[in-house]
Amino acid sequence: MEFEENNFFHERDDLFKTFLDNTHDMLFILKIADNGVDIVYANDTAKNKLGYSLKEMNDLGIENFRKPLLNSGSFSEHIENLKSKGIETDYATLTCKDKTEFPIEVNAKIIHHDNVDYNVAVVRDITDRLDYETQLEKEIESKTKKLNENIHQLKSYKDAMDENSIVTISDPQGKIKYANDKFYEICGFEKDEVIGKNHNIVRHPDVPKEVFTDMWNTIQSKKIWRGKLKNLTKDGRTYVVQAVIVPVLDDNEEISEYIATRYEITDIVNKQEKIENLLITDGLTGLYNRFHLNETIHSAGSNASIALIDINSFHEINDFYGDEIGDKVIVKLSNILSKRLKNNYKLFHLSGDEFIVFNDGIERDIFIAEMIDVNNLLNTKTLTINDKTFYLNTTVVLSFEAQDNLIPSVHLAKTFAKQNGLNFNIYTNENPLEKEYKSNLTWSNRIKQAINDDRITVFFQPIVDTNTQEIIKYESLVRMISIDNEIISPYFFLDKAKKSNQYNKITQIVIDKTLDAMTKYGIKCSINLTIEDIQNEQTKYYVYEKFEEFDRCEDIALELVESEGIENFDEVNEFITTIKSYGCKVAIDDFGTGYSNFEYLLKLNADTIKIDGSLIKEIDENQDHYDIVKTIVSFAKIKNLKVVAEFVSSESIHEKIKELNIDYSQGYLFSEPKPME
Repeated sequence: MEFEENNFFHERDDLFKTFLDNTHDMLFILKIADNGVDIVYANDTAKNKLGYSLKEMNDLGIENFRKPLLNSGSFSEHIENLKSKGIETDYATLTCKDKTEFPIEVNAKIIHHDNVDYNVAVVRDITDRLDYETQLEKEIESKTKKLNENIHQLKSYKDAMDENSIVTISDPQGKIKYANDKFYEICGFEKDEVIGKNHNIVRHPDVPKEVFTDMWNTIQSKKIWRGKLKNLTKDGRTYVVQAVIVPVLDDNEEISEYIATRYEITDIVNKQEKIENLLITDGLTGLYNRFHLNETIHSAGSNASIALIDINSFHEINDFYGDEIGDKVIVKLSNILSKRLKNNYKLFHLSGDEFIVFNDGIERDIFIAEMIDVNNLLNTKTLTINDKTFYLNTTVVLSFEAQDNLIPSVHLAKTFAKQNGLNFNIYTNENPLEKEYKSNLTWSNRIKQAINDDRITVFFQPIVDTNTQEIIKYESLVRMISIDNEIISPYFFLDKAKKSNQYNKITQIVIDKTLDAMTKYGIKCSINLTIEDIQNEQTKYYVYEKFEEFDRCEDIALELVESEGIENFDEVNEFITTIKSYGCKVAIDDFGTGYSNFEYLLKLNADTIKIDGSLIKEIDENQDHYDIVKTIVSFAKIKNLKVVAEFVSSESIHEKIKELNIDYSQGYLFSEPKPME
């Protein structure tokens, strides 16, 4: 059978074919048929490497010049795996025409074209990779041996070391008296910039002060110091050296000078870091993996804690859309978490749909609050992949147990949360189920008692004109006051109130106390309502009744907040139409996350949008957030909507808000939430 590559490429550009033929990797295209596999294309790199023509390869048969590497399967098994998965990484050994062999890594993908399946394979020679660690060890051993030989031949250091080593000689105070040509070549300084100076001119800020303290104490005690140092060149480039500093003694056994010899190991260190990074990172997300999590926990302090983030029903995405889409969901989620958590925590991807946030320094209450915020953020996120929209639903659980019990306990907490329909849970060392029942009962009683004692109250946070900082109105925010007069955030009791059927009563109290404050102080107010409130008949008609009796409804704005999104727009729009008939305004809260996107906004007859605080609080440092907010503001102006920026906590953020011409601002820069008194 004749195989004409040009026939296969007859509709393709010659330039593209030239590019494929000259790539560093070997490229193959195989036609998969019921009766076998034919190679329809092999680039020049492949043919030159193997020594076979395309016809010779097909005459010989793939199985005759390919054999599995280690535990990798046969070629027919590889094809079957590829058919089922669509994409496959395989390892094998290829035999050249001259009988030499080399190991390969194959990244293959199924392509469907004109009702025919093709296996497109990118093949890479991994001989160097497999020899990598051995070569590194030999190289380091060789360099170290050479350095030790130089030290033993100190009297002849000038001729022996100048060729390969970086050498400096310093006086007893550490001032440089001599530097060889290699030193100037590497660091980029001139002689008059070095002589008489100390080694701080090449000191890298990343090296801890303790290293230099140890070095100085060692050589001043007339001992040889050995170590690895990171240095800076004159133009700011980083290089790494293996250094030996030897104190030279005079006839009185006093230090007369120091001789420092170094050899550059930057390439070795970089290669070693790459290998180490491969061992501790997850191949899909680039995050740390389970192996590194175990090491991190083992070496952590006694105050370490972790949070487990689990995507609920993730298996449904894999089952329905396939592993490729599922992997993309995982990658996007890892990017969201990395951006949100920044460098405050270590983030790990365990497997499938589980992530671990490792904390070893942030206070317990702050960690809990941040993980609540992360969970709320994730539960309002929508991901678009291949024109498909996915709504995230996550469960977050925390453990503050001892190191050896962190992983088991956090998984127990997750199991308990799943069994009980919780999206947030903290492990305790008592029986989890019993403890949770006690917790729910305790909170139920606390909430009930707080309602009876009139300790459910509202705090007010001003919303100001961005330019004049004049207070325009206030947002009413629910709080619970404990019997010890402590202020309790709604994060800790609203979910418990829902479980104990006391949530509707709290909503009614908020409405009553907000309207009373408006009457008493003559203020304008925003009141938060969730989609759950609107869908609850009792709460909805309570709102209608109260607003019919209130004579200043034009001073009220209802802010719609919801983490689950809107499913019945007709029901929501009916509610909006009714309250607007009383003169009320409508604001969409947390715009930019969850259901609050442009498409949904067009379906709601809103007057104001409140931009989500997660976009605002980093707008002075994050260009992406700035661009998103700019787009939202432009859209709002076109639709004649007022815009409120939440989480304005600093002057730099405030300046960005003014720059974007946002109408109103809200945040701790102006005031934290307080009682109106």
